[in-house]
Amino acid sequence: MDKERTVRRDRLVALSFVGVLLLVAYGPGASWFVAADRELYDQVATRLPNAPLDDGLIVSIDPDRVAPGKLQAVYGAIIQKLKLAQVARIVMPNPPAIEPGTDLPGWAATLSSGPPVFVPRGHRLDRLATWSGFVRLDPDSDDVLRRSSLWQFEGGVMFPSLPLAIALQNPRFAGTETPIPGTDAAVYLSNYAELPRLSAMQLLEPGFDTSELAGRTVFVDADPPLVAAAAMLPSGQYVTRSELTAALLAGIEQDQAVTAPVPVVVLQWLAPVLLGFAAVVWLPGRRRRDMLLATAAAVTLLVLIEALLLTVGRVRLDLGRPVLIVVSVGLLSWWLAASGRKAAVHAFKRGSDFLAAGRLEPAFAEFRRCEPTESLAAVMYKLSLAFEEQAKPERAEAVLQWMKRTQEPPPREKRNLLSSDANGVPQRLGRYVIEKRIGRGAMGAVYLARDPRINRPVALKVIPIEKEFEDEELEEARLRFFREAESAGRLTHPNIITVYDAGEDKHLAYIAMEYLTGRQLTQYTDPKRLLAPKKALELCARTAEALDYAHNQQVIHRDIKPANLMWDNRGDILKITDFGVARLTDNNRTKTGIVLGTPMYMSPEQLAAEPLTGLSDLFSLGVTLYELLAGEVPFKATNIAVLMTKITSEDPVPVSRRRPGIPPSVDAVLSKALAKRPEDRFTNGGEMAIALRNCARYAA
Repeated sequence: MDKERTVRRDRLVALSFVGVLLLVAYGPGASWFVAADRELYDQVATRLPNAPLDDGLIVSIDPDRVAPGKLQAVYGAIIQKLKLAQVARIVMPNPPAIEPGTDLPGWAATLSSGPPVFVPRGHRLDRLATWSGFVRLDPDSDDVLRRSSLWQFEGGVMFPSLPLAIALQNPRFAGTETPIPGTDAAVYLSNYAELPRLSAMQLLEPGFDTSELAGRTVFVDADPPLVAAAAMLPSGQYVTRSELTAALLAGIEQDQAVTAPVPVVVLQWLAPVLLGFAAVVWLPGRRRRDMLLATAAAVTLLVLIEALLLTVGRVRLDLGRPVLIVVSVGLLSWWLAASGRKAAVHAFKRGSDFLAAGRLEPAFAEFRRCEPTESLAAVMYKLSLAFEEQAKPERAEAVLQWMKRTQEPPPREKRNLLSSDANGVPQRLGRYVIEKRIGRGAMGAVYLARDPRINRPVALKVIPIEKEFEDEELEEARLRFFREAESAGRLTHPNIITVYDAGEDKHLAYIAMEYLTGRQLTQYTDPKRLLAPKKALELCARTAEALDYAHNQQVIHRDIKPANLMWDNRGDILKITDFGVARLTDNNRTKTGIVLGTPMYMSPEQLAAEPLTGLSDLFSLGVTLYELLAGEVPFKATNIAVLMTKITSEDPVPVSRRRPGIPPSVDAVLSKALAKRPEDRFTNGGEMAIALRNCARYAA
């Protein structure tokens, strides 16, 4: 399945999921989404900077200190004294209960003159007071009061709430066209900025100075704070009716009311649909990390938008549903990508097996199901060469055309085409155009070259084979070279550099292999540049798995060391290099007397020139891991004889003693990997990889 079909499938699945999620969000699961909206609103509303009502004051009557039947008289005395003090407004959100049929001549005289007195609509004082408005508490299902209606339709007439009725008489708005903020339908509560309180007993004392009360809005009640609380706000504060009315009035008059205009409500209903479809279009087909980052960014942006609208614009826009839908689509896309990646890994393995067996058509079919990566491009290129070898140029061209459609060509290096280098390497070897030298080893050099057919870079390892071998050894070396290159070419593994081709031109043997823009792990053996133990263990675990694969293909590397491990830290790609080259001079010396490989990484049996198995590579990997962790190899000496003695007879210092943060379990793994006898080591690379990953779980 190619990438486009996979993306279409994932989008269809995500679209169906969004449809179901929307039905649930606005149907059976609405209460759950509403709860999420409330929680998000409460967290922001609690922190809104609200100012208390200008010149507001609460006169509080302690009912426990008032004789039975005298509460109305105390109210009357307080109102008379407030009128004499020339207060601006008197508000009784919860006046004393008056029995039906009781005469109200005293109240009529008290309320008919002076500053306006506001009482709840429906109370017996409603007919005598200057103004009235309804008081209705409608808390949500969690008993938190978040919304307060400003208008009530009754008998064909719209009546204002008590806070709105008070605001309508404010000289700032009365008789003008200045709109009162938040009078569309309702306002939303956030937190209560506390008003000062004055005891009724203090106010009624004969010597109390009432001059400070002039022009103030005074609330009169007999509701002790907390004890007589009428509601709980989103901030968690318990408020009385007077405190609630004061908070609502401050919101209306001081332009700090939280509202939800009609366009915002419409957007609130459309946002889940729009964002859900946007997520369906954008997320599928991305890398898993990009999906998670995009989802996190979208959720953060939505939360910031809601917070900014509340804090700056005093507008409530519930985005709990969009947040949950974006998160759900993001997780679904991530899961689909993970399952697709797992299927791609299996397809890559099956395709590699088919390619190794020479079954090219099934290999092509399996590789097309994989995600386009550099590793896939390498094996596809190898597949095209295999089709050419089978005299099927049309199929080779089909592979190359598929690569052109799905792969972006790597950036072209600046070319440095010389007639030859110091070793006499020409401008071209075979069909490969040499661009520049990128490395040198004991047996030759490595060049960056380009295959002009597909304009892809390759690495050419060039060996002056005629200079390295005597005439009587040359033919045997040439045969061994091509045989080993062919064996290495059968290896198709994500952690092994792919060998494309081998040949001889102008007296130079060359191997064309995958070009990787990474660094040799030798750069991380400097004590000042060591990798984190966890990362070093993980890289060696991948190497062990790749060696296990190669050993099962009857291919032994023979020269595992940091210089033959390439790591691209940007894409976290590890590759083993030089498969097939190490065997070229195995058990032989070159003209210059150089022994193959690096002795300090060799196993005891390799130093003794005994027949090798894959367990020799595991010993070399153990030495490599030790150096990556400690910054030096476990066996050091000034000459080859002493070094051979140490490797074959001495045990290294436990690496946990050389560097903090390394668990003791690593010592046990290295002890087993560096065992002198092959039968005492790990039985295969897979077993060693498991042990290394178990150690990585506890490493720093």
